[in-house]
Amino acid sequence: MKKIVISLLCLLMMPSVSSGVMQFLNLRSSHHPGFLRIVMEGHEKVISKALVYQRGKNIMINFPDIDFSIKTENSSLVYSKVDKETVMFYPGQFRGLKVFTLKHPTRLVIDVYIKEQNEKRAPVIPIPEEKDKAYSVKIRTVVIDPGHGGYEYGLVKDKYIEKNVVLDIAQKLNILINRGSSVSFLTRGSDRLLTQSEKIEIIGAKEADIFISLHIGNHSNIVVYVPVVTDEVPEDIKPYLVNSGQGDYMSETISLLNAMKEALAADFGEEMVTVRPLPYSILSKVEAASLMIELPSFDDAYYIKELRTKIANTLYKGLYFYEEIKEK
Repeated sequence: MKKIVISLLCLLMMPSVSSGVMQFLNLRSSHHPGFLRIVMEGHEKVISKALVYQRGKNIMINFPDIDFSIKTENSSLVYSKVDKETVMFYPGQFRGLKVFTLKHPTRLVIDVYIKEQNEKRAPVIPIPEEKDKAYSVKIRTVVIDPGHGGYEYGLVKDKYIEKNVVLDIAQKLNILINRGSSVSFLTRGSDRLLTQSEKIEIIGAKEADIFISLHIGNHSNIVVYVPVVTDEVPEDIKPYLVNSGQGDYMSETISLLNAMKEALAADFGEEMVTVRPLPYSILSKVEAASLMIELPSFDDAYYIKELRTKIANTLYKGLYFYEEIKEK
């Protein structure tokens, strides 16, 4: 009887994992000759459930029925949460994986064997391939709107502030566009807040062909918003309007949407891209192909410089795809 009681007490005192409780995993990564090591440390019953597999150039880790959060201890590796049970890593070009677990403390270890590139160490994240560098956008005028600004911070997480992150990405995209025959403008080039009317005035004054608004959302994926035309303007009234809105530009907007979806899915995976309508917004008042793009939350993506550069390159690729669609 005493043995049974002792056994029951031991069971009660053992740490347990509940599917309804948030689990925290520590992430580390380090470079070694020929391979990149990814380490995720956490509760034994969480680590033991890990399913690791490759999807294209990316690495997926799924913890079935586990809602988890990642704490980055020492890593510049770019990742994003696909859903509450899955995380995706972007290690760059690699030729194979070795997966194993270690104890004391319990941790999942993934050795990513990097492809040799002229004896240089592979980058921590994917960079555009040579064909990406050859993209040359010829769209006449693009206006990019970095969301928020001034006293309107947007989302804030530790050292990351939405208004600053989207401004940095917008500036990078602005440089890419302006290096060719196209012209690009920012609604704001510094930390200041503009009203919706002021933004619409800038878009009209620059005679934009494309308008893109950048934000960061409270979700794990990339959400692309499209305008909704709620009121049809009579043809006989249109010539007298200062701004007739999105009505005559929806076909261009849909082409831009399809192009951006293709670029985002190619670089981040189809499961990372969602499309939603956005009525009663600045988009519906813009006389140009218009989209609002909300990037993953600060809890689901690590916005180091490399990821911001990658996002800008991907959006630039989307503009190139838009030209291809328009030429068909």
